[in-house]
Amino acid sequence: MALEKYRLENLPPTTQTAIVAAVSLGLAAAVYFVYVRGLVTERSALRTEVQRLEASVSQLSSFAEKLAQNKREVAELESRLQVLKKILPDQKETPVILRSVQEMAYASNLKISKFDPQPVVTRAFYSDWPIAMELTGSYNALGEFFEKIGRAARIINVSNISLKGIDGSIDPARTVNATCTATTFVFREEAVQPTTN
Repeated sequence: MALEKYRLENLPPTTQTAIVAAVSLGLAAAVYFVYVRGLVTERSALRTEVQRLEASVSQLSSFAEKLAQNKREVAELESRLQVLKKILPDQKETPVILRSVQEMAYASNLKISKFDPQPVVTRAFYSDWPIAMELTGSYNALGEFFEKIGRAARIINVSNISLKGIDGSIDPARTVNATCTATTFVFREEAVQPTTN
């Protein structure tokens, strides 16, 4: 019964307190080293990962903003390109020009008696496409027609204008016969293709 004197209740209070404190410290150390230390290490690793991901998100947000801005710029440029293609198309579009000129002539009360497309003249970035025309109508109607040509969406230059009065015309709407050359322009895309090095 020698062990009887080493029972906790039989020990002096200071020894009891020291033993309880030592066991508590031991348990706390065991819990720390087994459980808490792993959590601290994991937390530190997660914090580092979160910082890395936040930096990545920040960078991607910057890219997303730039992408959205670039998409807006591309849409704006494509819109401008469509407007410019109406002014300076990349194809001759004979039926479109003929219909457009006929509509302007009809609206101006003119009759087109000749519409003769001429050979294309190639320039550096565009081609001239002259069209010989003969029109009949009044002097005022001819002026109105030229004004409509000047306001057209597509560039059309009128040159070599020759006017001749119609002798003995009984129709006041048909007093002048005009010949002219209407020149429109076609963009040459192959002339501005970027060279690859």
